[in-house]
Amino acid sequence: MRLKFLFFILACLFGLLPVSAWAQGIELKLQYQVQWGKFDIAVAEANWVFEENSVKMIGTSRTIGIAKKVRNFKGNSILSGVSASGNNYPLHLEISSTFGSQKKKANTTWHLKNGVIKTEREPEVDKNKVFPLRKKLIRGSIDPFTAMLNTIETIKKTGRCSGNHRVYDGLRTGILNFHDFGKQNLKKDRPFAFEGRGIKCGIISKLTGGHRINNRWRAKSKNKDDIVAYVSEVKPGIFIPVRIEVVTPIGKIIARLHMPSLSISTL
Repeated sequence: MRLKFLFFILACLFGLLPVSAWAQGIELKLQYQVQWGKFDIAVAEANWVFEENSVKMIGTSRTIGIAKKVRNFKGNSILSGVSASGNNYPLHLEISSTFGSQKKKANTTWHLKNGVIKTEREPEVDKNKVFPLRKKLIRGSIDPFTAMLNTIETIKKTGRCSGNHRVYDGLRTGILNFHDFGKQNLKKDRPFAFEGRGIKCGIISKLTGGHRINNRWRAKSKNKDDIVAYVSEVKPGIFIPVRIEVVTPIGKIIARLHMPSLSISTL
């Protein structure tokens, strides 16, 4: 069962939080339960700290149950960024993962004054197994978390989920396209799940570098609803993805926000 793509999406969606919260000074703790049918296959968690003009995040994800038996995955992310003139910019992103016997780590720094982006990787990418990381695609890109923060700003201003962002996480480059499917009522299909109204966002993720050359899981064409996130205002001014659905060749995988574990506190 190939779960790397799901965790990439989950990591991105941790960024769907309110930009206006920065001025308030808040801390948010999120947990997602990931299921494939009736099977629990993964847990993803994130701790966000928003202050006046800065943001920090620590995120983790891991397989559980049958998925852990098939392939043990653990991932970690650490992000720091700034806000200026209504936009969000990354400063540093550290990601690491263990997938079976494979270990990867990347530290990326964005120098805002001169636009230089530098990355240290361990190990370096295998050019025989993955598509090249081209400098022209890295230049001017932002990390996936920051892309999501800027998408939320668009939602707040227009009431619609839309946008196009070039992203880079130190190991992969890609393009995230967002499409609006309007609002929808969500039913509480699990005891811990969210119930209420949410904005339905379709997401198309196109990898442009760093992904495997021989990947039988990569679809030749993608639909706007292959990846869907339902974003809800769980408290006044606090927008969070409460449900994420990913269509895969083995069926639909659903990540649900664990509402009892949701923590929102002021600093």
